[in-house]
Amino acid sequence: MVQQRPYLITDKEAKGEELHGLPVHDKVFDEIWLQEVLFRHPSVLPIELVDEDFGPLIPIGQEIASIDNLFISPKGLLTIVETKLWRNPQAHRTVVAQILDYAKGLTTWSYKDLDDAVQGFMQKSFGKPKSLFKAVKDHVRNLEVSEIEFQDLVQGGLTDGRFALLVVGDRIFPGATELAEIIQSAPRLRFSMNFVELQCYRLKKDSNWPLVVFPAFVAKTREVERAVVRITYKQEKPEVKIDTPSIEPTSRGHITLPVFIASLPPNARGIFEPYIKKWMKEGYTVYWGIAGFSLRIDWKEKKATIFDAYPEFANCLRQKKAEKLGLPEGPYHKYRSALMASPAISSRISAGRTVVYYEDMSDADIQLLLGSTDNLLHAVATPPAAGS
Repeated sequence: MVQQRPYLITDKEAKGEELHGLPVHDKVFDEIWLQEVLFRHPSVLPIELVDEDFGPLIPIGQEIASIDNLFISPKGLLTIVETKLWRNPQAHRTVVAQILDYAKGLTTWSYKDLDDAVQGFMQKSFGKPKSLFKAVKDHVRNLEVSEIEFQDLVQGGLTDGRFALLVVGDRIFPGATELAEIIQSAPRLRFSMNFVELQCYRLKKDSNWPLVVFPAFVAKTREVERAVVRITYKQEKPEVKIDTPSIEPTSRGHITLPVFIASLPPNARGIFEPYIKKWMKEGYTVYWGIAGFSLRIDWKEKKATIFDAYPEFANCLRQKKAEKLGLPEGPYHKYRSALMASPAISSRISAGRTVVYYEDMSDADIQLLLGSTDNLLHAVATPPAAGS
């Protein structure tokens, strides 16, 4: 790759000077520093050149599932980043296998797994847990999807293995891109692999700081379908074997009532099914996503979600959202007071959480959650079928 020669122009008289490239053998920074730069300044990565759906990058963790940096987009798509410095050539020989292994591991995760990992990172790094959805909302002023829709998007990306894989370094070892070319030429991989150099330049010749960081793609692969990739190393030379499994294509449509009920814990199935059928019969909107559903009402000339449910957990309606929607205070206060009677649910609400897991609740708790939701539903909205 031809090294570019950036210049700093200092005034309108066109005075300026060439910036001084940081030699790769100078140990000015390490990989930990590079990871921190990416976490604090994710826009330095030109992710839109990979796929616009993966941007803008929202940092959600470091060392989650051993991944250096993990990002997500408002559309629920994950970007996995591994950092490698030029002075670690052995690491460059193995980085492709490493990042593929991380991607393979994430395809077995559920939304809850990812959410728990993000909250653990936020607690450890900032002293306060923050959900994945909250982390995204804090970065996107007007998020266009509801929480249940976002969860569906994330789960779909995890299940399909639709990830952007980025190897980022001060220089990219040629062997890594050659190995990636072998892998990406095979069919049925569902992610794209890309290599980005963060070229660093001194503003002052005799001082390491400040630095100008310039990102440049070294290699950009196309997105292909998923396969089984085996990589072995003999005398530091990688051997790649790719097996394309014969599998039936999975449905990318929305989940159905029978499938959702079957995905619930056994004790929750008989409680959920009558309520869902009742809401559907009454004409309320039960929106089915990829793995769960949201209960919506016609409110102020638009659809408003008051309840979300997934195979492993459900979301209570938080007070801030009720206030934002402009729901009547009386019915919402009655709803919240009823939920606070359950120790399992009240502990989550008191901790500022809205997600409640069925495994933490008794049958009576699940019944209370759905019954309270049903009471709130009928207190604030007229059944469409009855009003038509």
